[in-house]
Amino acid sequence: MNNKSIWDADLYPASFPPLKENIKTDVLIIGAGISGLSCAYELLDSAESIAIVEQNAVYQGTTLRTTAKITYQHGYIYHDLNKKHGRDKARLYYEFNRGGIERIAEIVSSENIDCDFKVVKGYLFALTENERINIEKEAVAYEKIGVAYRLKPVNERLCPYDALEVKDQANFNITKYLREIVNILTARGVAIYENTRIIDVFGDAQTVAVTSGNKRILANKIIVCNHYPVYKKFNFFFTKMIPYYSYSVIAAEGDAGIEDANYINTTSPTIALRYVTHEGKRKLNISGASHEAYQFKQPLSEINRLKKFGKDKFGIPDYQYGWFAQDYATTDLFPLIGKIKDNIYVATSFNKWGMAAAAAGAMMIKNLIAKNDSVYAALFNPTRAAINCKFLGYNLKVVGTLLKTRRIPNRKVIKLKPDSAVILKKKGKRIGIYKDPEHKLYIVDITCPHMRCGLRFNNLAKTYDCKCHGSRFTYEGKLIDGPALKDLQRIPVTKLHEYLE
Repeated sequence: MNNKSIWDADLYPASFPPLKENIKTDVLIIGAGISGLSCAYELLDSAESIAIVEQNAVYQGTTLRTTAKITYQHGYIYHDLNKKHGRDKARLYYEFNRGGIERIAEIVSSENIDCDFKVVKGYLFALTENERINIEKEAVAYEKIGVAYRLKPVNERLCPYDALEVKDQANFNITKYLREIVNILTARGVAIYENTRIIDVFGDAQTVAVTSGNKRILANKIIVCNHYPVYKKFNFFFTKMIPYYSYSVIAAEGDAGIEDANYINTTSPTIALRYVTHEGKRKLNISGASHEAYQFKQPLSEINRLKKFGKDKFGIPDYQYGWFAQDYATTDLFPLIGKIKDNIYVATSFNKWGMAAAAAGAMMIKNLIAKNDSVYAALFNPTRAAINCKFLGYNLKVVGTLLKTRRIPNRKVIKLKPDSAVILKKKGKRIGIYKDPEHKLYIVDITCPHMRCGLRFNNLAKTYDCKCHGSRFTYEGKLIDGPALKDLQRIPVTKLHEYLE
């Protein structure tokens, strides 16, 4: 099984240079995933100039690891939104995501983008009797906020109960879509810089972004669209953004015998299904098994959980792809989109449903810039206080997680196979040693630069991950994602003996 995303095959064919000098631009967008690229597209006709900076490569972060379902049916959510926030806010959330679906469909049509875009039905289904009750509750919530639905049976191999069906959902090939968006942007003069990490954003009438290479970008407006927002003067995002892990597998071949639609059940860890077109064949994507990062589950075990579901339900024995994704959810279930200061905006934390939300968020940011107003401004205000039971529970757990990550046993003997890693604590320093398939060693200090949590090795993605706040690093120590702003300290192999004596 290939431990990469199925979308890897459609990466952008060219690379963009890193930023090597100070520049000026009308609009600076930080992050080149679907959120940042969508914002750039929406502003093409109104901005004098646009620059995009990405710390890795275009659309190769969280966007690359999506299941690419475009939907407002986000599992068992509208019952909770009604209960916790009221009918009006729940309706706004639904209308916001529905608008995102419609916008992507409009762009695909108007730009003639070949990206396997397909309008499908969505099904919220139940695997147990308790889940059947959830279906009934969610149906009541749909009625309150005006979501058209019907209850109908789905394939009995999947579940024995009626499912909650909605129309006008969609799915697509995310990288084929974004490849054409990037083509449009570059043809219109948008400057894109890869491998350029922003470490600070500040300013008033004119704003400034500073790179890790100490280059400065002077902009009239800055839109922060990276996975974890960079803005030191409002640095409490980590208290209300919860890192989640999710997983996906793609069946090697065969049809599961279910309707071509989007599916998700009601309980956590969820199971979600859709078909993808790959190598000229229709293949089943099974995803889900989501959990908070602090739970210390091994990714390969969760991948096997999805495989078992596919085998038990549909008799699928073989899988071609299996991958891991990390995403952020807020403590109150609403994304963080809007103005955080004059001329500085943010769009992030889409609660694992970033396709429709990113497209709708880009339109929202455009309205805020042009009109200083949006019907969603108060609901998604990124500076809002989200203090609730979830907020308190998460932040209390982080303390325990931090202490747990610091407890690493001292090992006297190291047995390390190729393509694996070991974590050691020697002379007060936590170190990670990875041996690649060619037996080359990579050694790093695995203390997270953000808040000094100890990192753990992800045996599927081959990364060091922070279980506290979601920072992630390659086995070479390069920062991939999260609130950390620095790479890990590299330790020369020649000094390894100093730690093992």
